Amino acid sequence: IAAHKLTWHEGKLQFFSKENYSNGCMATVDVTYPSIPLFLLYAPELVEGMLNPIFKMVEKGLWDYPFAPHDVGTYPLANGQAYGYTLWYVRHNDPLVKQMPVEECGNMLLCVAAACHAKKDYAYFLENAAILRQWADYLVNVGYDPDNQLCTDDFAGHLAHNCNLSLKAICALGAYADLLRATGSDGDSYRAAAQAMAAKWEVEALDGDHYKLAFDQPGTWSIKYNLVWDKLLGLNLFSQTVYDLELAYYKTKLNPYGLPLDNRKPYTKSDWLVWTAALFRDEEFTGEIVGRMLRFLRESQDRLPFSDWIFTSHPNVRGFQARSVQGGLFILLMQ
Repeated sequence: IAAHKLTWHEGKLQFFSKENYSNGCMATVDVTYPSIPLFLLYAPELVEGMLNPIFKMVEKGLWDYPFAPHDVGTYPLANGQAYGYTLWYVRHNDPLVKQMPVEECGNMLLCVAAACHAKKDYAYFLENAAILRQWADYLVNVGYDPDNQLCTDDFAGHLAHNCNLSLKAICALGAYADLLRATGSDGDSYRAAAQAMAAKWEVEALDGDHYKLAFDQPGTWSIKYNLVWDKLLGLNLFSQTVYDLELAYYKTKLNPYGLPLDNRKPYTKSDWLVWTAALFRDEEFTGEIVGRMLRFLRESQDRLPFSDWIFTSHPNVRGFQARSVQGGLFILLMQ
């Protein structure tokens, strides 16, 4: 909560986050996304407050692309997206290289859906319906099999054909279809698109006894934390087989201090760990996830505010501390 500044502008709450111990971006969409469980439980209006700066920037014509932005500036100046737009980077690279199109479109749609679901009120969706439709259409076109782009776990670098990012797009479209239906509009085409993508995903992401990190990389794996909205929002897009296979496989990949993000490195994210536990109604697995995280906190010699980026093989912090994403640790209470 303290990683935010609460303000009021043009009649609306603006609950600006700051990326502590990162790059100082404010109102970062993929920081909002993991943080929302805490706020959905206790003050869903603050989720709207996190999203308002993004919608305002787009409405004021300060964003030129068909997908959602990453942030609204570097704290404390909300004067346009900062990420990927340093002078050196723009001079030497395509500025789109550092964007997260599928990530942020999916995040915005899911955050709006979750906030409306928590409030049992859809006025916020209707208020922003036009821009959300644009982002939903973007996901229909490119969300299933993302090209070589970043996701919120950008410290791991670019990854094409990211299966977990594909899950985010599919769940976002399912959530968008439900928003349309709840407000008296026809969401059937979006629901059909999400269902078709989900059926295709279950075939193309399958790698024997689990699901791959990327569609074109057999022999890989990753935690599919984005799937949690299929359960929490009651989307019912994926078969129980997906959950059963992933749970059994994750149990074989546990390290002393948690479950790695994927096969590439032994580090993980504490927020995504708990989201992964929330995928399953399995007390044993939840106990292992939470217990190993507690073991990390007890045994770590890094006397820092709770880091969300930690190693699972040894009790050391990889980076970050005191970040708002730790709101994600409350997701188990949403069950």
